[in-house]
Amino acid sequence: MTGNRKGILRRYLEFARPYRWTLALVVAAGVAKFSLPLIPAYLSRLMIDDVIRNTGEATLGGRQRLLWWIGAAWAGVLLLEMVAIYLRGYYTVKASSGVAFDIRQALWRHLQRLSLSFHHSRPTGKIVSRLMSDISVAQQMIRGGILNTLIDLGAGAIALAVLFSISWQLTLLLLAVLPLYGVLYRRMNPRLREASHDVQEQTSVMSGTAFERLSGIAVVQSFAQEKAEDRYFASQGEDLRGKAVRRGRLNTIIQSLSDLLVGLCTITVWMVGGWMAVRGDLTAGQIVQFLGTMALLLLPIRRFSEINVIYQMSMAAIERVFAIFDITPELAVKQDALAETPQVGRLEVEDVWFRYSPDGPDVLRGLTFTVEPGERVAIVGESGAGKSTLVTLIPRLYDVTAGAIRIDGTDIREYRLRRLRRGIGIVLQDSILFSGSIRENLRYGRKDATEQEMIDAAKAANAHRFIVELSEGYDAEIGERGVSLSGGQRQRISLARTILQNPRLLILDEATSSLDSESENLITEALQRVMAGRTCLIIAHRLSTIIGADRILVLREGRLVEQGPHEDLLAAGGYYRYLFEQQFGPLQELLSRTKSDPQ
Repeated sequence: MTGNRKGILRRYLEFARPYRWTLALVVAAGVAKFSLPLIPAYLSRLMIDDVIRNTGEATLGGRQRLLWWIGAAWAGVLLLEMVAIYLRGYYTVKASSGVAFDIRQALWRHLQRLSLSFHHSRPTGKIVSRLMSDISVAQQMIRGGILNTLIDLGAGAIALAVLFSISWQLTLLLLAVLPLYGVLYRRMNPRLREASHDVQEQTSVMSGTAFERLSGIAVVQSFAQEKAEDRYFASQGEDLRGKAVRRGRLNTIIQSLSDLLVGLCTITVWMVGGWMAVRGDLTAGQIVQFLGTMALLLLPIRRFSEINVIYQMSMAAIERVFAIFDITPELAVKQDALAETPQVGRLEVEDVWFRYSPDGPDVLRGLTFTVEPGERVAIVGESGAGKSTLVTLIPRLYDVTAGAIRIDGTDIREYRLRRLRRGIGIVLQDSILFSGSIRENLRYGRKDATEQEMIDAAKAANAHRFIVELSEGYDAEIGERGVSLSGGQRQRISLARTILQNPRLLILDEATSSLDSESENLITEALQRVMAGRTCLIIAHRLSTIIGADRILVLREGRLVEQGPHEDLLAAGGYYRYLFEQQFGPLQELLSRTKSDPQ
C-alpha cells in the first residue's frame, strides 16, 4: 500500500474512532462465532475415539453418558452461535451506518463551503454520486473489510493454536500454502484496484448524465431528441458494463485460484494425515478434528479473496470521496471574523478586479463606486459587461481577485459568511425554490419567523392572495424547483422569502425580465414597498425598469464608464444613450412620438 493510500485509510478510520467500542464488540462476537465450531470438531473426535471406537475402554454406561454430554454441549454451542451472530450482525450495521452517516454529513458540509466556481465546473450528478454512491461503497470497508479481517485474524489464530496441538507436522504443511496466496494477491491487486476505480468513475459519469438530462427533460422532448439521448445513455452504459465485466473477471480469477489453492491444500492434508493415521501417529478422531479445524482456518483464507475485492472497491470509492475533502474552500474565513450582521447598508467598491480562474480574462476591471444607505442604484450594460458577476461578489459567492468591497465600512472578508449574507437579500431572474411546502420555502432564510411575520412578508410581495387560494394554502407542496407554480408566483414567493430575511442591502438581478405584464406589475409594485429604506442594487436589461433609480452605473467590458441620473446620462450622449437608443430607437424620434401622443 502506498503512503498516500495509507494516509487516506487513516483519515477514513478517524471517522470510525467514535464507534471503536461498538466495533470491538463486533470483533469479539465475530471471533466467538467462528471459533465456537472448534468445539464440535473436538466433540467429533470424542465421539469417534471414546464413544464409537472406545479407545479409552470405558464401560457401556460411561460411553452412553459421554454421548449425552456431547449432545448437550453441541446444543449449547448452537445457542451461543445464535447470540454471537445476532450481536455481530446488529452492531456491524449500527457502526458502519454511523460511519457512513458521519462521512456523508461532513462531505455535505464541505460541499456547501466550496465556492460557486467548484460547483459550476463539475456536473451536479457526479458530485451527488460521490456523496451517495461512493460513500455507500466505502461503507463496505468497515462491514466487509476491516471487521472481517480482524475477526478472521482472531479466529484463525485460535484455530492455528488448536491445529498445532493436534499435529505440528500437518500444520506446517498447511501453512506452506500461504506464500502462494501472497504471490497471487500481489500480482492481481493493482489490476483489481484500477478496475474498481474505473467502475466508480463511469458510474458517476452516468449519474451526471442522468441528472442533467432529466433536469432538462422539457428541452429533450421539445427537440424530439429521445432516441438520440437513448443512444448516448446506452453508449455510456456499454462503457460501464465493459468496466464492470473486467472487474468481475479479475475478481473471479482471484477467487477461483484461491479455491484451487485451498482444494490442493485439503487433498495434501488428507493424503499425509491418512498415512500418519495408518502408521499410528494420529487417531481417526484426531484426523477428523484436524480436518474440521483446518476448514475453520481455511475459511478466512478463502474468504480473504472476497475481503480483498471489497477492500479494493472500497478504497477506490474512499479515494474519490477524500479527493473532494482535499479541495480547499476558496473563501477563507478568519478565526476572529465579525459575528454581526450589516445594519446600515453602505456599500463601497474600491478598485475591484475579478477573474474566474487564475489564467482567465479579467471580467471586472478596476471598479470603484459607493452606494449610500437607502440609495437605489441601477447597474446596466450589455451582456457580458460584468453586471451579474459584480453582484455575486457582494455576498462573497466569489472573492475579488484584487481590490476590496466594504459594507458599513468593513471589508466583507472580515465578516462571518453567514452573518454577512443575512444582511444581503438577492432576488434573481430565475427564482430557485425547493421541493416542499410554500411555508418551508418562505422560512428558508429565517427558520424562527412567526406565522404573522411570514404572512406579512407574503402580503408585501403580493403573494398572499394566490397562496390562500390554493387548496392547502401555505402548506401546499410546490414540487421540485416550484414546478407547480407559474413564473410570476415563484418570483413573488422568492421576493417574500427575501423580505422575511429583512436585509439592509437588496440586490435585484433581472427580477422581472422573464415575467408577463400582469406578473411584472405585481412584482414591481411589491418591489417599490420592499426597496423603501433599503440600499438597493438593480440589474436590468430593460432600461424602462430602472429609469427611476437615484443613480445609474454603466458597465462596459468590466469597466465603469459612466454614472449618474437617467436624464443626465441621456444628455451626455455617451454609452448609456447608445444603450437606450438600441432599445427604444433614436431619442429624437422617441421625443417626437411622445409629444404627438402624450398618452
